[in-house]
Amino acid sequence: MGQILFYVVIMSLGAFLAKKKLIPQAVKKRLGTLQSISLFILLGTMGYKIGVDDSILLNFKIIGKQSVIFALCTAGGSVLFTYICFMGIKFFSSKNKKEVR
Repeated sequence: MGQILFYVVIMSLGAFLAKKKLIPQAVKKRLGTLQSISLFILLGTMGYKIGVDDSILLNFKIIGKQSVIFALCTAGGSVLFTYICFMGIKFFSSKNKKEVR
């Protein structure tokens, strides 16, 4: 729980600094590069942690299958929910147009 709170505090600090315009222009110009470097470091450390953990490597097939199923269900659910919302908006929009006439 403490780690999550730490992440929230760091993100809030960044948002506060940006809102108060306390971030120098030189940093703003290189923000994309800094984000990419940070992402590569994060991915590298995650890969190292996975490679060192024998239990993850032994269960890699199971984890992979579960990850694919989760990703497909999440994407499919998002598409379905968006479609249902779109159809609902379309239905109520056409209903309101008929009532106005």
